[in-house]
Amino acid sequence: MKLIEWKCFDEIEAYTTCSYDDKYLMNMSFNGIDDQQVLKNRQQLAKTLNTDLSQMVATLQQHTTHFIEVHSNDGGRGMFSRDDALIGYDAMYTRDRHLWLWTFHADCCPVLLYCRDQKIVAAIHSGWKGTVGEIVKKVAQHLIENEHCHPQYMYAYIGPSIEQRNFEAKDDIIDLVKKMSFDTRDFYIQKEDGTYLLNSKGLIQQQLLELQVPKQNITISPYCTIENEDLFSHIVEIKVLIVILH
Repeated sequence: MKLIEWKCFDEIEAYTTCSYDDKYLMNMSFNGIDDQQVLKNRQQLAKTLNTDLSQMVATLQQHTTHFIEVHSNDGGRGMFSRDDALIGYDAMYTRDRHLWLWTFHADCCPVLLYCRDQKIVAAIHSGWKGTVGEIVKKVAQHLIENEHCHPQYMYAYIGPSIEQRNFEAKDDIIDLVKKMSFDTRDFYIQKEDGTYLLNSKGLIQQQLLELQVPKQNITISPYCTIENEDLFSHIVEIKVLIVILH
């Protein structure tokens, strides 16, 4: 199974699953295509990571800016089916060790946070709706204000997603980008046909910079889900970015 690792600190592990394993589709999302095979793929991933599905948790993402704290007793939720998944949350965080947090993505930006001082990890799904709604800033700000995380010790990984050169957006999205809480003019470029190229990874990074997270603490994946077709599918939400605190 192909995994892309975020190498941060020894006390956490974080990986993005690739969409293909020797040209075999490794779908990780219960989307009705072949859920029995998805379950087998998830079990294979758990085995690869020396754990099991009862120590993993997933939400049913709905492109919201809602987030939730999860605990060890949430392990297994959303892993064997969608029936008991945490519905309507696009981000999770936990202090509990040995609990893998999942976030699903196609072209959307998956984001992981690690607050080293408080030993908290978070997994965030930031599609364009979440990005303009500033979900990453909301989660990070909550951790700073309510969980006593210091921005200086907050680390972030913005995972494989669509790059600006491939992200075409129209006025409906750009109008929302312009309403974000900071100056966004540097994050979109207008083309001759009137559409725009949008830098979603940059918008997410800026949300963290606005909270005084040091730029050197933010890692941005160079992978584009459009261009790296040997690794990713950008059509459906079938891959995951996962993180665990040891």
